Amino acid sequence: MSRFYAPPGSVSGGNIILRGREAHHAKDVIRLKAGDEIAVFDGTGKEYSGVIDKILKEEVVIKINKTSQKKPDDRRLALVQAIPKLNKMDTIVEKATELGVERIIPVITARTVVRADDSRAGLKAGRWRKIAVTASKQCGRVTVPEINEIMSFEDSLSFVRGHELAVIPCLCEGTEGIRTVLKDSGAKSAIAFIGPEGDFTEDEVRSARAKGVVPVSLGREVLRSDTAAISVLSVLNYELRWRDGD
Repeated sequence: MSRFYAPPGSVSGGNIILRGREAHHAKDVIRLKAGDEIAVFDGTGKEYSGVIDKILKEEVVIKINKTSQKKPDDRRLALVQAIPKLNKMDTIVEKATELGVERIIPVITARTVVRADDSRAGLKAGRWRKIAVTASKQCGRVTVPEINEIMSFEDSLSFVRGHELAVIPCLCEGTEGIRTVLKDSGAKSAIAFIGPEGDFTEDEVRSARAKGVVPVSLGREVLRSDTAAISVLSVLNYELRWRDGD
């Protein structure tokens, strides 16, 4: 069964309406027809199943047969990511979505090579939101991670509040092994800060420490920014959701 995304405001009177990219994909790409079964999620935890009732010029109208609501997950995972070179951020957003991240915060650090000016920052965030929607569709999520606008590293530290565990992998002295930090942590919410290709500066790590973020080591190898993000999120996802057999 084909699966699509529609925001909550698309539901009305027992119908749900696909518009824009989703309608185009349904009509013109996979060429669904009236009477075809379809599944739609709204990003808030609700998923709908039904059949296509009408295919209009710019809309696809689905008659809802069943609605299900997923229980909110109290185990939250967030990623603060220094924007890497090329299109690596696209992959990070996609994989972070698959790993259950609820929020992605793209940041500019002292050693970040990419510098998004004001005119392009919104476009980049919009692109990443589209990637998150597509990844959510493909992996079966019924929520879509929040993608924040690009901000400074210092501003991103405000997101530490509200998370039981905060880690910052870095190459500085005085780090603890991530396994040691996670051992018996019992955390249900975590946030990870991933640096750029040149790592965080000493001042940035110092600022993070002051907010309660724990500097950690990921082992002997020096990982690229995108590899580090996926590695840390995989470990935290296991720790938060699967370690106790949930």
